[in-house]
Amino acid sequence: VELGGSGAGKPTPVPLIFEGVRVYAERGVLVQESLAQGELKGEVFLGGSYTDPYLSGQVEALWGNFRLWDSLFTLDSTASFLRFFPDRGILPEFRLRAQAETRGYKVFLEARGEFLRENGRVKVRLEPHFTSEPPLSEPEIYALLTLGTPDVTRLAETLPQVALGAALENLVLGQLERELARSLGLDRFQVQLPLLQGGDLEETRFSVGKYLSPELFLGYQLDLRGEQTLSAQYRRDGLSFSLGSTFLPGDGRLARFTFTLGYDLTPALGLSFSLEAADTTRFGVGALYRW
Repeated sequence: VELGGSGAGKPTPVPLIFEGVRVYAERGVLVQESLAQGELKGEVFLGGSYTDPYLSGQVEALWGNFRLWDSLFTLDSTASFLRFFPDRGILPEFRLRAQAETRGYKVFLEARGEFLRENGRVKVRLEPHFTSEPPLSEPEIYALLTLGTPDVTRLAETLPQVALGAALENLVLGQLERELARSLGLDRFQVQLPLLQGGDLEETRFSVGKYLSPELFLGYQLDLRGEQTLSAQYRRDGLSFSLGSTFLPGDGRLARFTFTLGYDLTPALGLSFSLEAADTTRFGVGALYRW
């Protein structure tokens, strides 16, 4: 099935163009998690076509702190940001600077990185760098943060990546999703990172959704490969149905269509019928029991 095409001709991309759609927050985008807290501001613009969108602008930290093991790092708001450029599509560059005091040492963290495409895949390039006062080597600093002593004899080589990854995860996820949803007037704003469970970075998914009425919910999902899914869900008086359409990156072709019809026979028992059309057509029947 091809969207916007007919016969054997090349399918027509979805005719949707973004012209400087502004997303702006002077402040008030909050991160309030047990391991990280902070406040962000920013102004970004969405441009380009449905099949080749781009962002431009910058998101900055007003204040913030996060924990690496027992050390509390305070962000330098003048040097911590995400920066978007039109020639990079929707993939940003980022910079993080922070400092902490632990066991009589001042520890300074600087990290530069970027998301980029290589051989059709999205990858992250990260360059963390630790320094301290009084001076320690980086392996000694890693040992200080994880073991509480500069002794490096028990330190694994992978700890720098683990430490920084944990910090970035807590800065990006959690309460940030809920605050963005509220500030944008959405009922759902979600970031999913399969990479943390062994998946690929390009499987990172961003989902937004809105209830148009108490019964009708519309959703949109985009991953870093450019695959996009539109969905609608309706539920009333025990009857529910949902529709979903997934479009391929690049040419905007319809890759998958799903339909599900369900009915609750009792508050505890529901039945469903599903149809999926992709390379092949599949039917399914299911039962749901609640207790």
